[in-house]
Amino acid sequence: MMIEYAVRDGAGWVTIDNPARRNALSVALMGDLESAVRQLDDDDAARSIVLTGAGNTFCAGADISEFAGHHDSEDGRRAFNEALSGLFATLSGLRTPLIAVIRGHCLGAGMALALSADLRIAAEGSTFGIPAARLGVGYPVALAETLVHVVGPAHAADLLLTARTFTAAEALAAGFVNRLVPTEELNADALRTVKAIAANAPLSVRAAKASIRATAHPELAARAREMVAACADSADEREGQRAFMERRPPVFHGR
Repeated sequence: MMIEYAVRDGAGWVTIDNPARRNALSVALMGDLESAVRQLDDDDAARSIVLTGAGNTFCAGADISEFAGHHDSEDGRRAFNEALSGLFATLSGLRTPLIAVIRGHCLGAGMALALSADLRIAAEGSTFGIPAARLGVGYPVALAETLVHVVGPAHAADLLLTARTFTAAEALAAGFVNRLVPTEELNADALRTVKAIAANAPLSVRAAKASIRATAHPELAARAREMVAACADSADEREGQRAFMERRPPVFHGR
């Protein structure tokens, strides 16, 4: 099984586990990854979802050997494109915060995976790039829009037009990653992050995620406003206020 996932410490932890292929995305792996995140998004015990890669690579992109094979036939192209679009549609529609925890190479489709996350934490020494232009591939418009929203048009142009590799420091300066940490501290930092999210009110966290997403997709603003309104007079809101007055940690239940 190339996708490992489990719920612990208030989060769903998902690992792409195919280090022999540098965690490259095959059609089967994309389907399994989509299934895993769907299940975790429906699990109230997972207050966030952490996505990472086994070994020393986050994800080296699409499986080029399979990519070439699929593009030799119409059915193959359809299967590959459907798997790719299905995965990213699911990632973009998650109600649960998604955290990309990155070590090593984060390239091509791996960058797209990381772009789907709400937070990106990377190990020092990681590298980032989108080599689509070197492969003769047209980068999808929806992914380019997300890239521009995250890093701005100048950095997006640098990544897409030159197809060069960014260092971890450049990715941080571009705003692609939230922070860099020493490799040996990466897992501990991720754990602190998921525990911080798990300590907060689930309705508030999901409403905040929806509101942030609506800034790039105005058609989602009405739903985001509904989610914000639902926090008012919720049991969790009352619990948060009581806990504040009583000077104790709140205990939230997502209702």
